[in-house]
Amino acid sequence: MVIAGCVAEAPPPETSDPCHAGDCRIELEHIVRITDADEPGILPTSIVRIQETETGTFVSASFDGKQIVEFGPDGRLAGVIGRGGQGPGEFVQVHTLIPGSGDTLFAPDMRQGRITAFGPDRALTGTFPMPFGIPALVMPDGSLLVSAQISRSETIGYPMHVVDREGRVVRSFGTDEPRYRPGLEHILTRKVAPGRDGTVWAMAPARYVLERWDPSTGERLQSTRIPSDWFRESDEPTDIAVYPPPRVEGLWEDEDGLVWTIVRDADVDWEPPPRGNEERPFDLQEYNRLFDWMIEVVDPGSGRVLASRRFSEVLWHRTPSRILVSPVDTILTTVAHDVWKPTLQHRR
Repeated sequence: MVIAGCVAEAPPPETSDPCHAGDCRIELEHIVRITDADEPGILPTSIVRIQETETGTFVSASFDGKQIVEFGPDGRLAGVIGRGGQGPGEFVQVHTLIPGSGDTLFAPDMRQGRITAFGPDRALTGTFPMPFGIPALVMPDGSLLVSAQISRSETIGYPMHVVDREGRVVRSFGTDEPRYRPGLEHILTRKVAPGRDGTVWAMAPARYVLERWDPSTGERLQSTRIPSDWFRESDEPTDIAVYPPPRVEGLWEDEDGLVWTIVRDADVDWEPPPRGNEERPFDLQEYNRLFDWMIEVVDPGSGRVLASRRFSEVLWHRTPSRILVSPVDTILTTVAHDVWKPTLQHRR
């Protein structure tokens, strides 16, 4: 049992408590089904990186990572952006996309070490360097938030960094005592989400502690441990051949100021895979069999869990989205994904 505690350097955001009597339930509202029926083979088949834009469209990197595909609110293909190559608006390897404010879109290209920006009309607006890996967020002022260890003497040990459009580290923050050791990425990195007033929510994957930071100053505004009778904190490396500890997969803040967490946890009927932990291609069916996904809604001020629900089917989440995506079993010639919006409903 994790002992509840709360340390707040500044008052947390005020939120209403819609579930004061514990009478709320998490539901998944089906938004749309996205398929590659209009362009067979264009969507990834395993790990899904679909993001929602401000205008309600959905974007994804293509199967080969050389294009961006955009789907309308009806799930039908609306357009394809870019092509393979190294020129302006061309890609070598795009895995994930970052929606920005004003319906802008940012495409990190891992192989070229750069980010390509597109406006709301999807016209090319610029390219800038990406020397420190794929950013997690584009901040309101246009800077980038990198949530990873940067191997430089002045940055190593800090889990978050503000990087400007020239590729320079402006500020490193996220811990009072910077430290680093290989193999502890689930302790020394952070899952992040945009908060109100330009702040950032952050959680280490292996710690059920909700933090709020001011990226403009590097100041920690809040640190709240979420009480839980199922989350087992562990600094052990993940090994699917043994019973795996929970890992925070993502978080986001909703319109009411409540924070949602999604955690990958061992399946309730977990059994070790027959082939152990040997190196092999990603197997979605095995992944789905080994893990469940826990979604919880948290009052960020007190850390109190307002609602909690376990799901047995894989649910992909990508910051800064508030949507979840699940693969759909279809005929072999069609790839399809369901898009869901998590909602908090009062029990009747």
